[in-house]
Amino acid sequence: MAEDKVRVQTSDGEILEVDYAIAKQWAPIKNMYEVFGTLDTKDKPVELSNVNTETLNKIISWADHYKQSSEDADGDDEPKPKRTVDLSDFDKKYFEVKQEMLFEIIMASNYLGMTVLLDKACKTVADMIKDKTPDEVRKTFNIPNDLPPLETAK
Repeated sequence: MAEDKVRVQTSDGEILEVDYAIAKQWAPIKNMYEVFGTLDTKDKPVELSNVNTETLNKIISWADHYKQSSEDADGDDEPKPKRTVDLSDFDKKYFEVKQEMLFEIIMASNYLGMTVLLDKACKTVADMIKDKTPDEVRKTFNIPNDLPPLETAK
């Protein structure tokens, strides 16, 4: 295994080798390094118990794009004052996925501590809700109407 790779194991048991430049941004990897002082994953991969292989591969493709571009990606842990989140053309295309995958990306990016990806994924969901009635939102996200008939009439 090359020294610039980190081995991780996904929730579905797959073991992947990830570029260190990408993996070092993830909270579980940072925590392992802080606790053990090393990232030697040759004998035992870092377990990412809350991320499946498909989602992790999708996240790696996003991180790889930003690793190779000058656009903003994760890596700046400084909290920022209230800000707007802009989606690049790449991001808009990246988030053209089924809702299930979008929500998997949100949960995984939160677990991994990838705040920029999390913000952009949440912005995508916010844009899906924007200017919609409650009924349209329920239809978009397949949410059952659990309001009693009297509440619905109001």
